[in-house]
Amino acid sequence: MNSSPSENSSPVWSTKDTSSVAADASTSGRVDAGATVPSANGRPSSCSMDVALSRFKAGASSFHTLIGELVAATEAERKALEEARRQLEEERSQWELERQRVQTILHDVEQVTLNVGGRKFTTSVNTLRNAPNPSLFNAMFSGRHKLTKDEEGCYFIDRDGRHFHDILNFLRDGHFNYPGPVLPLSDASGSAFSGSSSFGTPAPTAADIKYLLELRAEANYYGLTGLMAAIDRFPHGLTRVARAAALNMEDSWMYEDGQDELVFTVDKPVQLLGVGLCGTEGGLTVEMELYEVDPDDYNRELATCCSAAQSFTKADGSVLRLMLPDPAPLQPGKYYMLSALIKGSESYCCEECLETVIAGGVTVTFQPWESPNGTSEQRGQFPELYIRVL
Repeated sequence: MNSSPSENSSPVWSTKDTSSVAADASTSGRVDAGATVPSANGRPSSCSMDVALSRFKAGASSFHTLIGELVAATEAERKALEEARRQLEEERSQWELERQRVQTILHDVEQVTLNVGGRKFTTSVNTLRNAPNPSLFNAMFSGRHKLTKDEEGCYFIDRDGRHFHDILNFLRDGHFNYPGPVLPLSDASGSAFSGSSSFGTPAPTAADIKYLLELRAEANYYGLTGLMAAIDRFPHGLTRVARAAALNMEDSWMYEDGQDELVFTVDKPVQLLGVGLCGTEGGLTVEMELYEVDPDDYNRELATCCSAAQSFTKADGSVLRLMLPDPAPLQPGKYYMLSALIKGSESYCCEECLETVIAGGVTVTFQPWESPNGTSEQRGQFPELYIRVL
């Protein structure tokens, strides 16, 4: 009698069932990664182990790649840090060298002796540093250059020493102390415009002009732009353009209707250094502008060239000298207007004015123009102009 299996008995796998499962797996060509394939002997197949091993190898390969990338990034960072460290060390070395140089700079109050073309001058480092860049002396005593003294303890400069005392005087106080001449104006009576000085001081001589030009060349070599500008303001090479044949001191010129103006041209490049104005028995104040104007319309200003202002009294003479702060360049082919707003006492008046004046080889032509206060090419203000021929 056949007995039925008990409820606790293990299931029995048939060969047919196992073969069927294997065949199905073989036919499909793959095994589900999550499935457990039983073997013929009732145990799981090794296929699931292969899948798990394959997955582990893939993960290990990916991990190895990540490790390699991390190592490469770390190496690149290390090289970058090494380069940055190298640059810092180089900058530190340069800074240390600069510090050593600065430590060798002479003290400001320390005396130094310069041998300029065989002439010796003793001064202080502070004086030599007074001029702003691009001064040669600032560069010399900055500590960035190695200076060598001669056997007598002097720093040699291969330039003409005749002018160096004026160079040093300018460095000491910032002023150009060359004796100023009196311009050749009219005499005290204002008659004849003889060219003599109303103060009895001689005008600059040819030797003065030559020295000033040489001094300017030295100032240019030393990079002293302030001294160059001061020399340019000095009236060396001045040419007086006298347009008035007479100065009327009997009749008065009143100031109530606006500006006194004068339009003129030049046929060669020159610099305008200043103007002469008619004197006064009292006192007056002048505000003057120099314009470039349209040749076809003098009322149309093309550019403002310069300006100047000054107050005068009777003590300033019959012709008042209003010098410009800086020389104003004038070019041929352009039209210029002097416009002066004068306030104060009545003044003298220039008459019988010339429409064309040749002075220093330059032809100055005064154009027909009636200004608001009455000055024209024939009479009024501006008896003289002061120019420098270039």
